[in-house]
Amino acid sequence: MPPVAVLFTGLLATSEPLLANVRASLEADWGPIALASAARPWTETDYYEAEMGKGLLRQFLAFERLVGVDRLASLKQRSVALEETWKAGAKVDRPVNIDPGLLSEHSLTLASTKRAGHRVWIGEGIWAEITVVYRDGAFQLLHWTYPDFRRPETLEFLAACRRLFLPRLLTSKS
Repeated sequence: MPPVAVLFTGLLATSEPLLANVRASLEADWGPIALASAARPWTETDYYEAEMGKGLLRQFLAFERLVGVDRLASLKQRSVALEETWKAGAKVDRPVNIDPGLLSEHSLTLASTKRAGHRVWIGEGIWAEITVVYRDGAFQLLHWTYPDFRRPETLEFLAACRRLFLPRLLTSKS
């Protein structure tokens, strides 16, 4: 049996109502949300502007159910399929971006469809990267840690998730 982790996701969306719809869809698919960050303006980069437009909002979610770490590739594939459902009638190519990951007692690992030197192939067209590690009582940044994951409020949200779920993560190891 594989180890378990907290199902985590980062959302980028073009509006607050769309974020609400995505959250509802993810809850129907992945179960109840245990913690949600406040939605805030995406100001770190213009990387998504060409396909998603300006004025994006960022929100992070942690789901109540723990999942096997072997599910990361299928969770990313599902998120890509869910993104497709919001394209119909949209004024932009990609109205929502859903990036699932796994929060363990030691790190946050995110899934990607894009290959990079620091990512590991996990199958099904998906790559995984450890985005931050937990060491010496805090989350530590890595050379490739995304700018929005470097923000104090993001690290505080990850720490709150870790505190909430750590007893269950530790119990699941025994």
